[in-house]
Amino acid sequence: MTPVPPPDTDLAALEAEIAHLRRVNQELLATVAELRVTVEKQQAHIDRLVRRTFGRRSERLTGPTLFDGLPDSYPPLPAADSPPAPDAPPEPATPRRRGHGRRPRPADLPKERVEIDLTEAEKACPCCQRTRVRIGADVSERLDYRPAALFVRQVVRPTYACRYCERAGDDPQLARRPLPPEPIPRGTAAAGLLAHVIVSKYVDHLPLYRQQSILGRLGWEVTRSTLCDQLIACAGVLEPLYRLMCDRVRLSAALHTDDTPVPLLAPRRTAYAWVYVGEAANPYTVFDLSVGHSRDAPAAFLKNYKGFVHADGYTGYGPVYEGGATHVGCWMHVRRYFFDARLTDPERSHEALARIRALYAVEREAKERKLTGADLATYRREHAGPVLAAFADWLAEQRPRVLPKSAIGEAVTYATNQWPSLGVYLTDGRLTIDNAAAEQAIRPLCVGRRNWLHLGGDGGLRPTAVLLSLAASVKRHGVNPWAYLTHVLTQLPARRPGDDLTDLLPDGWTCAQAGPLMGAG
Repeated sequence: MTPVPPPDTDLAALEAEIAHLRRVNQELLATVAELRVTVEKQQAHIDRLVRRTFGRRSERLTGPTLFDGLPDSYPPLPAADSPPAPDAPPEPATPRRRGHGRRPRPADLPKERVEIDLTEAEKACPCCQRTRVRIGADVSERLDYRPAALFVRQVVRPTYACRYCERAGDDPQLARRPLPPEPIPRGTAAAGLLAHVIVSKYVDHLPLYRQQSILGRLGWEVTRSTLCDQLIACAGVLEPLYRLMCDRVRLSAALHTDDTPVPLLAPRRTAYAWVYVGEAANPYTVFDLSVGHSRDAPAAFLKNYKGFVHADGYTGYGPVYEGGATHVGCWMHVRRYFFDARLTDPERSHEALARIRALYAVEREAKERKLTGADLATYRREHAGPVLAAFADWLAEQRPRVLPKSAIGEAVTYATNQWPSLGVYLTDGRLTIDNAAAEQAIRPLCVGRRNWLHLGGDGGLRPTAVLLSLAASVKRHGVNPWAYLTHVLTQLPARRPGDDLTDLLPDGWTCAQAGPLMGAG
């Protein structure tokens, strides 16, 4: 007789199947919601076209208009950029409501007092004509704004001479303090203004031609070429700090990397910006720019690196892995392939998306338990390991059944080819399930590229990498970029080659700024 499995085994299998079906249902609901939005937009567009063609004569349009190519509304954010929150099946709940009323103002904002007092005639009592006594005041506050202003910083250095030696016909022994080092010797812009230009372009994404107009309104008629030369000069000053951050990133046991194209103008070519995100012990985000999408750039930057590299499936990282680094695959990229195939092959796509959701659910639960290090790796192997094993069997079963050139075929092929690297994150608690850190770090560059469009030429690659790295690292630490860059541009010119620059790194500067405040408390 065939042995009957114990009831506990059947119950566990049913619970696992129910959980899996719930995840599949979540993916289907998300797809239905997105399709509903698409259908509503298309229906609104059709209704508008019908009104234009068959509506009242005053509302008809007989020809093309300037607005025919514009969408009816802003497109929804792509759901494939990041995996959805791997929660349990959503329960109907009221949306989170933002607090009512005015939000409190920051306590450290300066205040200007404007007092509106009664005239002497108004202070007289209308009954007895005696002067009324002040018993209080009503205070009302409004936020106000004062436009930025340029000012000229004069550095006065008194000169001293010895009158006795001068009367005796000797050298008067003139003495005067030397000028402090400046970021640009004999330049017209001081450190604060240079920091403002850097922040405006690489943090606020304002191209130089817009800054030229803004600065012109403030009273400084400057050309774009001058601003460009000043940025290149500042990058030269910040170069030692950039090299130190790159060295620190390469000391990370695990780092994240990604790339994005950047157009070059003269001659017209395509460069690529490579981002490298260090771990918590080396909290810096640095960029490296190269002409073309060659494997030489990451191979040169990560030469002799032996740690873990979170990256996508780009084959250009091959020399890095051959040199001793370990590739950690990105489940976000795998999910993106299956998400793109959900309309052409919904059954297989949502099955895969549900399995990926289960992996992210393990990560969420581990984060709630605050697991790190070896405990996190053990928890992953116990809970995500079986999910990965079942996923591998499912991929092997589906690969011969799909067309290689179809969307679902490409998704299955990508996941299968990347499978050796997709399970590496189970082995070490310092690793992450995806490469979200690099993608988030490179996103501001993509936003800025839409504004300043291109780089001038090969000569701008290194300066751009330096300035992008400083901007990204400062943003990572949440400090005021203008205050930090002003300090660094003031201090670096006074440092000698070989000096320790650790105190000028973003985290070192943050600790130095917090030290006096803690001492004062």
